[in-house]
Amino acid sequence: MEIPDKIVLSAALSDSASTTDFRKSKMTKPAETDENHKELLQHGTRELPIESYRNNCEIFKAIYSHWHKEMEIMYIEKGSGIAKLNKDTLKLKKGDILLINSGTLHHIKSDRRNILYFKSVVFDLSYLSGSPGDLCQEQILSQIMENQARFIHLIHPEDSGYEEIQSLFSQIFDSHRKKADYFYMELKGLFYQFFFQMLTHNYIVTEAPKDRKNLAAIKDSIRYMNEHYKEEIKVSDLAAISFYNENYFMRLFKEYTGKTPTQYLTELRIEKSRYLLLHTNLSITDIAFETGFNSASYFIRKFQELNGETPQKLRKNRIADKT
Repeated sequence: MEIPDKIVLSAALSDSASTTDFRKSKMTKPAETDENHKELLQHGTRELPIESYRNNCEIFKAIYSHWHKEMEIMYIEKGSGIAKLNKDTLKLKKGDILLINSGTLHHIKSDRRNILYFKSVVFDLSYLSGSPGDLCQEQILSQIMENQARFIHLIHPEDSGYEEIQSLFSQIFDSHRKKADYFYMELKGLFYQFFFQMLTHNYIVTEAPKDRKNLAAIKDSIRYMNEHYKEEIKVSDLAAISFYNENYFMRLFKEYTGKTPTQYLTELRIEKSRYLLLHTNLSITDIAFETGFNSASYFIRKFQELNGETPQKLRKNRIADKT
């Protein structure tokens, strides 16, 4: 279990009509995001903002950094890998429950020899919201919605309350998939039971204001890189955006992304180049300069390091697949 260094929320707080189709994809796909890396996919509908997914990492070995306003509960069915949630780097294995809070910057990478298979439920907290003055709303949900509190990120099979929490997740997942009569009533009750178990086992903790400020600074720097990746970008430029000194910013960036700003920018440019390789007839040299590289040879070398094949081979294989 992730050991939080925050005050346990349950102790702190003691003081104070339609269905939606589920996605049936058999493999993960790169998350489509805006310039802030906010995921663009709509999860569920306005009336029922919940979606259930079953995926694996057979083709795409990594789910790149993104965030969404909804919360996500993920159950690892088999395989192993690494998850990066804000500053936390977590090892994933069969049976683990990964909890992704609203606005959390996250990415997941599967082990190549032990591919991750998982199912998840993504939901907007507005589905559980009550009217002003409602005790559940005021004492629990509002604090999570306002990022004053959060779920811990990982629960292992040997952790306290795991069986109850895993059982409730499975019931939520199955209820959404089956969509029996009045399932939306059942779902709401199951979610409240899930939150109750999280509280009683101290798996909801308070969030420090400094952490919220730091995350906002990292998101701002990522947005800048997405908007200006074709141009020369210096670490000093990114540090200035965050209003931190350069050394502190570099340390903070690596805590949240697992990469240096330079590594992150290079991988972003490579990701942009993949789209141009597969969807345009631009030459390799033109693509290199179009995505911010100053040298075609350096671009090819970095592309091969990150993808295990040259840009030419990726394009050739995709053409062969279409014929």
